[in-house]
Amino acid sequence: MGRRRKRSNILPNGRSNISRFARLDHRILHSPAYRALSPNDRSLLVELISIYNGDNNGSLYLSVRDAANRMGVADLSAASRSFDVLQSLGFIQLTQDAHFYVKAAEKSRARCWRLTWQVGPGRKAPSWEFLDREPDTKTPARKRMERGLRALKSFRQSRDNGKFPVLDSETLSQYSPNQQATPVLDSDTPKGRNGGFPPNYCVRDSATHIATPWGEGVTGNPCGWWQPDWTPSIKAWTLAAHIAAHGPALAHERKAA
Repeated sequence: MGRRRKRSNILPNGRSNISRFARLDHRILHSPAYRALSPNDRSLLVELISIYNGDNNGSLYLSVRDAANRMGVADLSAASRSFDVLQSLGFIQLTQDAHFYVKAAEKSRARCWRLTWQVGPGRKAPSWEFLDREPDTKTPARKRMERGLRALKSFRQSRDNGKFPVLDSETLSQYSPNQQATPVLDSDTPKGRNGGFPPNYCVRDSATHIATPWGEGVTGNPCGWWQPDWTPSIKAWTLAAHIAAHGPALAHERKAA
């Protein structure tokens, strides 16, 4: 029995039939409305995009409770506010409200949504409503939008001028070493493998001497200018020489006395 031919993972249109991707147009990411979104709002928008499969726009069912769980927030009111923000700024539209009254052959359902930049049900053209909307003045969303647009403007200017924003930051200074460390080519340390002896890690007997002026300290060691001191020996020699030179005179004086 011959081997089965492996099925190709590439569809005729060039796409993969294993994994899907969610497209975020730069017109969305750079729009003032998107810059006004909070992290929770952006998280909810990504979750709605992940439900979209290319053919179900207008039938994106997602309840507030499920949205909160998918966003990773415990507060249901936070998820509910994000739905309201996305609607007010024109990113999503409600196509069917929630229905929990169950009759025969009828089931409860969550609210149903449509992404405004994708083709809607019945081949409805995208509306791109968020491109013409901005948050109200003197609101946190407005301040968030202004900060985001300033950051984008600064990034574009730096990019057009060939500057990398991190290198021009005042927070961290770019560090470049003046000299690179050079490898040690010739070492005087003996090595045990080449017939030498391994180095001693401590000095056991040292012949180093310390200079000591005359007459300071008595050590009892042989004489020498360097430590150990030889002052006691000089004292003995001086006394012996003095007795040898003046010994008879001193003995005569003692007898006369």
